[in-house]
Amino acid sequence: MDRSLSEKIFLLFFFPIVIAFYLIYKYPLWFTAEELVVPTFYWLGKSTSFWYSSLYTLVVCSIALKTFTSGKTPYGKNKKKGISNYQKWKFISIFASQLFFFYLIPYILPYLLKGGEFFNDQYAPVNKNAYVYFYNGFTSLGGAIYIFVVVPLSVWFFGKRYCSWFCACGNLAETIGVTKWGNRWVTGRTPRGTGPQKLEIIQYIFLLFATIFGVILLLDLWQIISAPSLIVGTRAIQDLVVDLIFGALIGVGAYPLLGTRIWCRYGCPLAAGMRLFGKLTKGHFKVVANDKCKGLNLCTAQCPMGIDVASFAHKDKKPIMGSFSLENSPCIGCGGCIDICPVQGISFQKILKGDPANK
Repeated sequence: MDRSLSEKIFLLFFFPIVIAFYLIYKYPLWFTAEELVVPTFYWLGKSTSFWYSSLYTLVVCSIALKTFTSGKTPYGKNKKKGISNYQKWKFISIFASQLFFFYLIPYILPYLLKGGEFFNDQYAPVNKNAYVYFYNGFTSLGGAIYIFVVVPLSVWFFGKRYCSWFCACGNLAETIGVTKWGNRWVTGRTPRGTGPQKLEIIQYIFLLFATIFGVILLLDLWQIISAPSLIVGTRAIQDLVVDLIFGALIGVGAYPLLGTRIWCRYGCPLAAGMRLFGKLTKGHFKVVANDKCKGLNLCTAQCPMGIDVASFAHKDKKPIMGSFSLENSPCIGCGGCIDICPVQGISFQKILKGDPANK
């Protein structure tokens, strides 16, 4: 696969820089003594998590801004086709959530409220919390409400659109996936077929581990059973295996090899919880096919989650008007399959109604 200049720059510079920042802010003691962390890695008085998030947010927001202001569909080769309202609002949501919820509120707002010097947080503690939200539902009331009330309600009405409209990990996957070279990774590298689908069970294993870890944090089980190293051991597995190896190195580093949604499809415990809830409750989210389908299979090639979308739309190039949701797929509601279809052969079902609606 030939690589463009922008793709080469991304692979040679962005990935290594992001991974380096990530390792430094997550595991600074791998690189220097504890007393040297601040003078070594807190550049201009700001922690490495700040600089990592700054770079991450710059990439996500710049691509999202370019996409929804271009007026052109981000999917397919027909650049004369305008961007749909659904995609426009999706990228506005990505831009706003990344900028405000994952950057301005945690990194900028505290300094505005306390009136301190912005470039003077050298005494801030090193951030050691892994980016796996599920177990946070066991450690605080706010986290419990978010994980066990807000997220399930959103799944009931909107499916896993959380993954493509709001999630910080999903924000990067969604924006990289609509670049010229990133979309080639989605269409050409995403694992498809029954084998890769069976491997999605890995996500439920991570969900089980996240649940056990959350219970340990909630009940302080390491004290109850007199095993002081239990919490240390489970956090080490969480940090190294789930968060670092699978979430960062594979989840982001494998974009060019396995598409942009490896973490979302095989690793993220929160996504597994949402999919399980969707299976059990049969919520209102659904993608439906109609009698316009011509059997072009563009929808399947565009799906970053490896769903055989075309199999629900036609058989032997004749429309069968099937549907899929979280009951039978890991769909994240990105809408790429809908937007790329030149005949409008598939659409989202209206919420709380039985008839389909193009958005």
